[in-house]
Amino acid sequence: MKSLTKQSLFLLMILCLALKSFAQIHPNFTFKPEKPTNGQTVEMSYDAKGTPLEGKQKITSVVYQYINYKWVAADVPFSGGNNSWKASFKTPADCGFLAVKFKSDTLTDNNHDTGYFIMLQDKDRPGALAPGSYLGWGVARSPKTEMDIPGYMKFEGISDTATYMWFNQEITFNQANKSKLVVPYAKAVKNYLKDAATPKLRAAITFLTRTDATEDELLKARSISGNVMEDAKLKDSIDHIITTRFPKGSLARLAAFKNISTNKEMPAMVKAGEKFLADFPVAETNAEFDKENFINYGTVYQNIIVTGSYLDKNDDYLNKYINLLPYNILSTVFYKIVGIPYKRKDETDARLLAKTELLMSRYNYFLANQPADLAYLSPLEWKTNWEMERSKFEFIPYIGLLISAGKDEEAFKYTELAEKYLEYHDATVNNYYTILLQKRGETAHLKEVLKYSLYNNQATTEMLEMVKADYVKQNGSDKGYDDYLSKLKNPADKADFEKEVAEGMINKAMPEWSMKDMNGKVVSSKSLRGKTVILDFWATWCVPCKASFPGMKLAVEKYKNDKNVVFYFVDTEERGSTYKAEVMKYIKDNNYPFNILFDNTAAGSKQNSEVFDRICKEFTISGIPQKLFIDQNGKLRFISVGYNGSASALADDISTLVEMTKTAK
Repeated sequence: MKSLTKQSLFLLMILCLALKSFAQIHPNFTFKPEKPTNGQTVEMSYDAKGTPLEGKQKITSVVYQYINYKWVAADVPFSGGNNSWKASFKTPADCGFLAVKFKSDTLTDNNHDTGYFIMLQDKDRPGALAPGSYLGWGVARSPKTEMDIPGYMKFEGISDTATYMWFNQEITFNQANKSKLVVPYAKAVKNYLKDAATPKLRAAITFLTRTDATEDELLKARSISGNVMEDAKLKDSIDHIITTRFPKGSLARLAAFKNISTNKEMPAMVKAGEKFLADFPVAETNAEFDKENFINYGTVYQNIIVTGSYLDKNDDYLNKYINLLPYNILSTVFYKIVGIPYKRKDETDARLLAKTELLMSRYNYFLANQPADLAYLSPLEWKTNWEMERSKFEFIPYIGLLISAGKDEEAFKYTELAEKYLEYHDATVNNYYTILLQKRGETAHLKEVLKYSLYNNQATTEMLEMVKADYVKQNGSDKGYDDYLSKLKNPADKADFEKEVAEGMINKAMPEWSMKDMNGKVVSSKSLRGKTVILDFWATWCVPCKASFPGMKLAVEKYKNDKNVVFYFVDTEERGSTYKAEVMKYIKDNNYPFNILFDNTAAGSKQNSEVFDRICKEFTISGIPQKLFIDQNGKLRFISVGYNGSASALADDISTLVEMTKTAK
């Protein structure tokens, strides 16, 4: 061990020299005083020359503060020009280390992924670095620790040796914080010393399991023994100590949490979940232990709320727990109790809107009260992140429900916010926007939205009708309309799609099949030889299948006069005795000009999926919607899966695949 100690001292000396010569010196970033203390105002200067931000007219920054061993980000604007920028920043009194990222629009400068850093002196200990200074410098460049700054820089990381040294320095000069850092320190020791780390780790466990140890310290000893040392026997002995001293503590909470999932019936699971919440209130939990042992209060709330929404057909649980829902579970709850029923249309809009507004109130709470685990995002970054995520998902049904309730002004506000981030790349939001603009009589703005939507090929059939009506009004007829519409779309999208699908063209024989249509007439693969055939496998319970039908209708109508192209919509994977009647009613009610085929039911099967099952096995596919493109010789050429939400894009994609299938050799 003596030689190891000498090696460690040597490496420490090298690291200290590196720290002195590099950590505080950057060619484009300087600050005064040269050795700032925590709590002191730092005057920062930034020379943008030679950086990605050279010549920019506006520069701002995000300053990451290492406070109590957590990263907290702040927005700091810089003033100046001609590549010379300045800002003042008052460092928090409990901060040990700063990292800076400069920004202009979408561009950033982080010193070529080596970082702009400031180590702070301790205001209470002259000549000493502030608590967190050593470790901030170490973990900011050590992603392996999972204590670095998320998204700050792409860096493979310093060595295990260097990481250990910075942990060691932090604990050596800040003994009061050693219990707080003991688990990540133990991991750093293990990574550096490997098997030789055992004496150090056992010494730490001895300290953490002393007779007056707190439960938190014992839990840390448990983590080190189990996750770092992988010593099951030692971990079990510590478990015994914990359960003896704290019979209603964290291990009891872990057992109660695991017990919830042993209840197979949903009502029993809800009862167990409510008992867990009553016996182990979230306000009294140990968040670090919960994270390590996968105890998730959000999942408990989610299961109770979703069960109440679906089984009990009420929202009592949502009302009860809404103000306890953590941010990271909100989207899942929203999807299950709003997103799914909204798509399926199996709940009233009024009830869905009531649930949505409750959930949005919780979302808005977090917008104003940024979650602690996301403090590494600056306030402006957090606001942008929040708005962007909501625009991709929650705002979409919310806007539709607001329109349904006649709350057009509120719907318009959210639509404009969503388009700020989606930039006309979502057909559903584009459709809502055109509906609202039409109601408002904003004709010029409406035409602009239609133009941008069509350029991105993200339009609904209703939007296409608006475009066609305007074209006819302007030209007196629809002559030349198809060519006009084609020119509105981005030609690069079609070229990219053609290139992509051409590389994946298939040339395999299709299994033979025969199925009956809605009139009971048998249609077979043999009878269709010589034609280009599109089989669209769908089911009445499949939401994306039915959502794609307006786009498929456009494609079918395009080829209605081409006798060599036939579309068949194959209803599959249905159960019960009424599905045929349901299919025929659905097709009739929606005025779809589709040729329907019913998949066969194999002997002993409970669903009609005989043909689809054989095709899935033959081509290793699964799930619906699945669209198969078969050439005139009975060879499968393309498979198209799913639906991206745009009727216009789907129709164009189908048309491209049809044409490529027709000419395949």
